[in-house]
Amino acid sequence: MATQRTPYVYGSAAPNIEVMPRREDDYERRRQTRPVSRPRPKRKAKIDKVAVLLTALTFFVVMAAGIFYLRLQFQSTYLNKSVVKLQSEVVEMEKKNATAEKELDDSVDLTAIYNKATKQLGMVAASENQMDTYESRKSTQVRTHGDIPAE
Repeated sequence: MATQRTPYVYGSAAPNIEVMPRREDDYERRRQTRPVSRPRPKRKAKIDKVAVLLTALTFFVVMAAGIFYLRLQFQSTYLNKSVVKLQSEVVEMEKKNATAEKELDDSVDLTAIYNKATKQLGMVAASENQMDTYESRKSTQVRTHGDIPAE
């Protein structure tokens, strides 16, 4: 069996390709056939009117919504403060009414009124057969829409 010798390649394993020198006339011929690329004139930057209009419209809508929201927040805060103020006034009035009612109850002597009604004016307490009782299922108040029959 014959041994096959492979030449040792130092560096890259790719074979070196010899580059043929370029001929000037070949270069000129290719240059003439190829179209000459001219630099294009630069376009002037145009402002897109529709985009500006939409941006401005969006800005105004957002600003209007923000102002409307702030106005509602201010109004809500103002109304909350008003409610708190009115509630404190109601509590103060209830205290005054309770105090006045207590003073009124203390100033009235019920025993003196009973004695005057029974002894001086001749009033008597109602007997059982003179009283009619009525039980209301809807409320504790009784309305009369006419004269009560006297029996």
